[in-house]
Amino acid sequence: MGDGDGMRLNDHRPTTEIAAAFPPQALAVADHLRTQFPEAAVSLGPAASDFSPPGDFWAAGSAGLEAGLAYQDFFGARMTDRIRAAHLIAFYSRQLSVVLGAFHLGAGLRTEVAGIRFEDWTRLHRGVEVAAKRYHFRLQPVAVERRGGGGASALEQAFIAHLAPVIAVLKKRAGLFSGAQWRLAADSLAGAFLEIGRAIDDEARGMAEALAIVKRPGSRLYSDELCYEEIVAIDPQGGEQLSRQYRIRCGCCLYFRTEGGSFCDTCVLLEPEDRRARLAAHLMQNGGT
Repeated sequence: MGDGDGMRLNDHRPTTEIAAAFPPQALAVADHLRTQFPEAAVSLGPAASDFSPPGDFWAAGSAGLEAGLAYQDFFGARMTDRIRAAHLIAFYSRQLSVVLGAFHLGAGLRTEVAGIRFEDWTRLHRGVEVAAKRYHFRLQPVAVERRGGGGASALEQAFIAHLAPVIAVLKKRAGLFSGAQWRLAADSLAGAFLEIGRAIDDEARGMAEALAIVKRPGSRLYSDELCYEEIVAIDPQGGEQLSRQYRIRCGCCLYFRTEGGSFCDTCVLLEPEDRRARLAAHLMQNGGT
């Protein structure tokens, strides 16, 4: 979404046709996604020829599946297939959560993925441009409205329905248990909703909407461990009190098992006091942002 290509609303249909299918606020959400979350690209409208339907994209042995797994070597050395799968489901579900969550939280709109493309893009890392990849989601209005079953919201049902075949194929391909993958997906959703809430100046709502899903008994995304925690620290320069909400994970991406890898600052495997000390250091280093 950050380089212009990701935010073309439709490559093959006039903008007037898109506007007829989507309300005006959808275009505003897409524009905000481009600037605030460029790591996940989005277009509006039926899938064009250079996009694959989700079922084809994530089919066993597909180019999309194998390319996604191979790309995880970008983040760590000597990865096994299980570690690649853990990274991939976290990577993919985070981008999916950002896109679907932005339309839901930002405009109350429910969309579904019509097509997917895994594309090259350039990201900034510590002020330096780095060649990378991202998922580009082609969205369309929900064709059939889902009714909440067992207390599940339509958004939760749609998220789970989209990820279930992805998780199944990764389990078969890489041997990573489904439960481990669902925990990583829950982490991604909760983290994305926190960031979206921050972006729309309603952090509390972002957290509340995520918790309504990941704390619902019976949900595939349910977790006892997953939570938010406010970290407070004193700025050593000016003595100002800094505070920030962090999403505390329930799953593990297994990065610590890569060559030279370590635990993430919010890792479920860390002792609480160690985790809080790490997050306080992060908070002070970044001046509360």
